Amino acid sequence: MNLIYFLGNTLKNNNSLNSNISSRIIKVAILALTLSVTAIIISVVAGKGLQEEIGKKVYAFNGNLIISTFDNNNSQFSSNPFEFENKEESVLKNLNDVSSFQRIAYKGGLIRNKANFEGIIFKGVDPKTYINSNFNDFIVEGRFINTSTKKKKEILISKTLSRKLDVSIDEKVVIYFKKNNYQAIPSQRKFIIVGIYDSGFFDFDDIYIFGDISQVQSINSWSKDQVGGVEVYINDKKKDNFLAKKLYDLLPSNLDVITIRSKYENIFQWISLFDFNIYIILVIMTLVGVVNVATALMILIFEKTQMIGILKTIGATDFLIQKVFLWNGFQIITKGLIYGNILGLGFYFSQKYFKWIKLDPITYYINYAPVKLDFFDWIFVNLFMAFICLFLLWFPTKIINRFSPSENIRY
Repeated sequence: MNLIYFLGNTLKNNNSLNSNISSRIIKVAILALTLSVTAIIISVVAGKGLQEEIGKKVYAFNGNLIISTFDNNNSQFSSNPFEFENKEESVLKNLNDVSSFQRIAYKGGLIRNKANFEGIIFKGVDPKTYINSNFNDFIVEGRFINTSTKKKKEILISKTLSRKLDVSIDEKVVIYFKKNNYQAIPSQRKFIIVGIYDSGFFDFDDIYIFGDISQVQSINSWSKDQVGGVEVYINDKKKDNFLAKKLYDLLPSNLDVITIRSKYENIFQWISLFDFNIYIILVIMTLVGVVNVATALMILIFEKTQMIGILKTIGATDFLIQKVFLWNGFQIITKGLIYGNILGLGFYFSQKYFKWIKLDPITYYINYAPVKLDFFDWIFVNLFMAFICLFLLWFPTKIINRFSPSENIRY
C-alpha cells in the first residue's frame, strides 16, 4: 500500500500531470462530481422534508387510524354514531403501539358574521382525551379551545376563514346546524373565537372549525357516550396497516378501522413519488460523476503511457499499476464528495433556518420548501457514490493490461 501511495502521489505531483489538458479535465471531473453530490443531497433533504411535513399535517388533523362505523368512513360527516365505552377504551390502552386516542364527531354547518356566510365542517373533540399539542405548531393567534372548563362555546377557526368572514379572536359568530334533512329550520348557536390556526393545508383550512364534541352530541340528540369516530395516534406510522387489522379483529363487528393513508390515498401516493424522483436523481447524478471521473482517469492513463511502460519493465504487475491510477481516481472522488457535501449541507442548513426557497401553498400545501436530513440517508449517499465510482473506475484501468512496455517506453 505504501508503494501505491508513493507512486500515486508522484504521479499527482509530476509536472506533466499539470498539463493544460489533464489539469482541466481533472477540474471538470471534480466539479461534475461536486455538483452531482450536491444535487443528490438537495433532492434527498427536500424530498424527505416535503414527505414529512405534508404527512405531519394530515396526521395532525386526523390521527394515524380512524375507528368509526362503515357509514361514517365514507362520509365527511358523522351521520351514524356508536358508543365508545370502557370496553373499547381498554382495547386501545392495552396496545403498546398506541400512543393516544381521542373521540371526535363531525357536523356540517354554516358560519355567519354580520355580512358573510361560509360552509364549514365543525369538528367536535372530547375534552377528556384530546391532545392539543398536535395543533400547537399551527396556531398563529390565540389558543386552542379550553375544553377542561365548563365553557363549551369556544372554537378555533382557520386564518383562511377568519379573513373571509373578517373576524378575529374574542369575537362571537353564529353557526347554523341541521339535525337531519327533515329539519326545516336549522338550529343556531353562538360561539366565541379563542384561536386562529394556519396549517397551509387549504383542503382543511377552508372548512374545518374545532369545538367541543358535546355541541355535536347535543345537536344530534346523542348520548354523552356516543361519538362519530375515534382518532388513534400510533408510535410507528409504518405499522398502521398491521394495527388497523389488529384493532378491526379486537373491536365490535359494527366498527371499521381504516388508515389515514388509505383515506387520503391520493395525497400519500403523490408524496410517495418523491422517493421515485430521488432514486432517479441518484442514478443520473451518479452516472454523470462516474463518466467524468472515468474520462479524467483515462486521459491520465494515456498521458502516462511511458511511465506505465517503465513500471512494467522493472517488474510492476498490471494489478499494481491499476491500483496506482485508482488511487488518483479515489483522490478525485474524495475532493468531489467533500465539496459536494459542503454545498449540499450548506443548502440544508440555510433552508432549514432561513427558509429562503418559497413554494406555492396551493400546490404543495406549504409556503416554503421543508428539509429533513437523516443521518443514515446522508451516510448512504456518500458511501453509495464512493463505492459505485470506485467500482466502475476499475474497468477503465483494465486498458493498462494492453500496454506493451517496449512500445510505450518509446513515447
